[in-house]
Amino acid sequence: MFFDNYPIKLSDTTKPFLLKGLKTAPAILLIHGYTGSPREMVWLGRQLNEAGYNVYIPRLPGHGTNKDDFLASTWKDWLRAVCEDYINLCSDYGNVYVGGLSMGGLLTALIAARFNPEKIFLCAPAFIAYDNRIKFTPFLKFFIKTVPCGKKNCENDPEYASAIADYNGIEYLAKSADLYRLQKLSLKNLPFIRSQTLTVLSKADKSVPFKVKNIIDKNLRTQNEYLILEKSGHIVVNGIEKEAVAKKIIEFLKD
Repeated sequence: MFFDNYPIKLSDTTKPFLLKGLKTAPAILLIHGYTGSPREMVWLGRQLNEAGYNVYIPRLPGHGTNKDDFLASTWKDWLRAVCEDYINLCSDYGNVYVGGLSMGGLLTALIAARFNPEKIFLCAPAFIAYDNRIKFTPFLKFFIKTVPCGKKNCENDPEYASAIADYNGIEYLAKSADLYRLQKLSLKNLPFIRSQTLTVLSKADKSVPFKVKNIIDKNLRTQNEYLILEKSGHIVVNGIEKEAVAKKIIEFLKD
């Protein structure tokens, strides 16, 4: 059946998180990245929650489960899921902000273009990638199913390592093509964003080149401010400069 690949049980390390604050306080939709899980956003989510916000960190379809579930999901599933999450949060809270990491930043941009939240924050948004070969994946996916890629270091978290084992160190070109589709779609929609924006970039990011700043400056026509990091890797929300990232995001949202 079509749902045979659905997971029966989620690992505690990949399940969605809802961090409740005051009912009258704004809510924040916090979106993880490609092949990631809510786990990579939890530290930031807790800082935002301690600052008074209601925070929801969803799990994107096909993520944090298994290979077959991942391959059965598409960019449309990922986008629709976060749009529905945003709509649901808006029905419960008077004001909803949106932020995302990497591909989560692309999904944040698309939500902003469609729904116009007051404020958004883009953390290492993957509008482009260091590996230019991603542009060929819509064609290569028919001939090459997988290629090796860098592994996430999960030595200190064996439960999480087990939860992402099916796609840690393996790139599925069909899903890379989905990511590329979101890159193109989000870039096309950047000029339509009217939300106040904060963009967090790192010069040491090995996944998204720093020249993405030029693309953002050229295409984003709304009020945008930057936090530029010097040392962080791609996961800027949970890296060595995470305190500075959380502080800046909170200041931006409260301003």
